[in-house]
Amino acid sequence: MMKLNLITFASSLATRESIFTDHHELLDAISENYDVRYLFPEELDSPLPGGATMVLVGSGGVEEMVKAHIDRLPPYVVLIADGLKNSLAASLETLSWMRLNDRPGRVLHGPTGFIVQGIDDYASASQAVERMRGMRVGIIGKPSGWLIASSVDYRAMGERWGVEMVDIPLDEVVRGYESVSDDEVQDITDEFIGKALGIKEPSRDEVVKAMRLYRAVKGIVERYRLNAFTLNCFDLIPTTRTTGCVALALLNQEGIPAGCEGDEQTLLTMLAVQAATGQMTFMANPSKILDNAAHEMVFAHCTIAPAMADRYIVRDHYESLSGVAVEGIFEPMDMTVVKCGGRDMERYFISRARLLECTTNPNMCRTQLHLRLDEPLDYFLERSIGNHHVIVRGDHAHCIEATLRHLGAQQL
Repeated sequence: MMKLNLITFASSLATRESIFTDHHELLDAISENYDVRYLFPEELDSPLPGGATMVLVGSGGVEEMVKAHIDRLPPYVVLIADGLKNSLAASLETLSWMRLNDRPGRVLHGPTGFIVQGIDDYASASQAVERMRGMRVGIIGKPSGWLIASSVDYRAMGERWGVEMVDIPLDEVVRGYESVSDDEVQDITDEFIGKALGIKEPSRDEVVKAMRLYRAVKGIVERYRLNAFTLNCFDLIPTTRTTGCVALALLNQEGIPAGCEGDEQTLLTMLAVQAATGQMTFMANPSKILDNAAHEMVFAHCTIAPAMADRYIVRDHYESLSGVAVEGIFEPMDMTVVKCGGRDMERYFISRARLLECTTNPNMCRTQLHLRLDEPLDYFLERSIGNHHVIVRGDHAHCIEATLRHLGAQQL
């Protein structure tokens, strides 16, 4: 059973016994799913025990008390209030003060089932954030020149996300590629082609070169102990005469979030989504709005983990008409679109979506998803967080949003 710490605040008029009696309906429901440890203000001088930690507002009149202990509370403060004993009023005042002082958090209030679901979401988010701490994120080559709004502050990522950003020269990829022989990748070439629905433009020799690059990049991931990376793939084309699409696709499939073009913000979004959901992700360009009123648009890119798609076709790379790319094919399904960004990864967009079809427009990247989003598309035209966005199979909006909030981001 998952551990849950409830830091409990109540006015001096309330006894501990009365807190448990007054809020027994909610507390009994929480204890059905969690091993709960109740902590009181006088116990906060010691480090918090392991497990998700939230605040139980037991009554009104606790605002000053929470304010005095704010530095001992989690970075993201979840205030649980069932509405009894003026707990909601006190929570709203406290949240307002927190916002004035740039302290992220929210009030969790509603029917008991709603509160318990929210606790589940934020407890899972706490675990996701903890899984990310200590991860090493590689930036292989400098970001592509056109990504003028997609870099991050490395120090902030260490402090807010707990990840280490590692710069790696692109020359190491080239040297690794040159050291891999064609014979070394014959088996994985056969497997990749054999599992595909078909192969269109590339020759087998082109696929062999793409697999040599995959081996080279995988070697760097192992050497630097990377948990995720982004690759300036376009700068590799002149020196290796192939594209990085297959390398990124296969490493994503192996559980290593791998992003294109050196885009740091999108890579970190991919990492957070995978930590929250356990799912592979697709990094894509918003390519064309088809119907503003119906919130329908196409997202496209040339690399996707084969296992994420229902089927795939081996293609060439759209922009360069060279190398090897992956065209993923999906049946209609629910998906989630998300992007977290800013220099400190301080803001995010998220929307549930329905995949209507996979299109085959010759003037777009190879994998093309025609989605109907829940959220209006004005976001993309007025306040978009960069270009690339991240797509994951299924409706995971709750757990992704909770994770991004725990990381200090706020919704646009």
